[in-house]
Amino acid sequence: MNSRARAGAVALAGIGLLLSALQGAQAGVNQPLGKGNAGIGGWRLASVGGLTARLRPVPGALTVTFTKQGSERRFLALETRLQAVPANARALVVRYRLDLKQGQAPRLGLVVFEKGGGAWYRAGTETVLAQPATGRLPITGLRPAAFSEGRSQALKWARAEKVWFGLVFDGPAAGTLSLRQIAFTDEPYRPDRPIRVTGSGAGQWTVSKDPAVEATMATGNEGPEGQPCTRLEFRFPGGRHMYLTPSVPVPAADLEGYTALRFRYRATLPEGVKGLLVTLSERGGGQWYVEPPASPEWTTIRLPFTQFANADWGKDPDGKLDIEQIAGLIIGTHGTATGEGGSGQIQVCDIEFVP
Repeated sequence: MNSRARAGAVALAGIGLLLSALQGAQAGVNQPLGKGNAGIGGWRLASVGGLTARLRPVPGALTVTFTKQGSERRFLALETRLQAVPANARALVVRYRLDLKQGQAPRLGLVVFEKGGGAWYRAGTETVLAQPATGRLPITGLRPAAFSEGRSQALKWARAEKVWFGLVFDGPAAGTLSLRQIAFTDEPYRPDRPIRVTGSGAGQWTVSKDPAVEATMATGNEGPEGQPCTRLEFRFPGGRHMYLTPSVPVPAADLEGYTALRFRYRATLPEGVKGLLVTLSERGGGQWYVEPPASPEWTTIRLPFTQFANADWGKDPDGKLDIEQIAGLIIGTHGTATGEGGSGQIQVCDIEFVP
């Protein structure tokens, strides 16, 4: 081989190594939750009342047969010792098959126990499919369990010692769950569709306001394409600061991978009032807001979560917007109208969280 050919071969080999390294870096890291490469070893049934279950290992899977009679919520939990701290993990990934003989489809659930009595939980919002599938349960935003004895404000994985994993049932159920993999993953979730905040309708809004503000809210098919829409008509007196903050609850949803709030609106405001007030409310009391301008014509606006500022009237101990803790949304306005005051109107529809 001459020198030119030798140099070309070396270059090609170098490119191949580089591509292999890049592919490996993009593949993500899976850390088994239980023992073995698939994380399905070392599990036992936890002592949880209200249902009967039998755990049976089979080649390549862990099988649980269950029966639940009552209508109350119950957690079919398997227990294992935590093998290692899930460094940089984003979620739990589960490969499974569910054969449901009776009842509604359950949801995935996870409880993490700390040394000293702390217990943190998360239940998925998507139901488990009755077919071979891969489920994902984010491990961010775990909340203290009702029986937790810890005092910390957040889960400390370095102190975690065991976990419960399983299915959350509402109502009677019977069937068999086969688990083929249970592992932590650092791969980011990339959702492919928006999540509608108000479902198929205009939503159930609650209006809060200064007592001096006159306001009425109505819903109807008044959107730009005849879709469900809220219409807020109001009047601010002049000369002092007023607020009008209609709120709607945000349904439980896994917001991992979502980056912004999007909606369509048109608004006219009293002279002197600068813009809308859009606020994301966390369960713990944190308030994060942005103030987009009014628009007399229908406008679609996308508000990245990174644009929301921490409101000084809220209580947020960690000083960051936790999207997994979002429980409510406000779309209203505030400010000081000039002169004798004036009237305004805000219409909103198609409210969504988007990737």
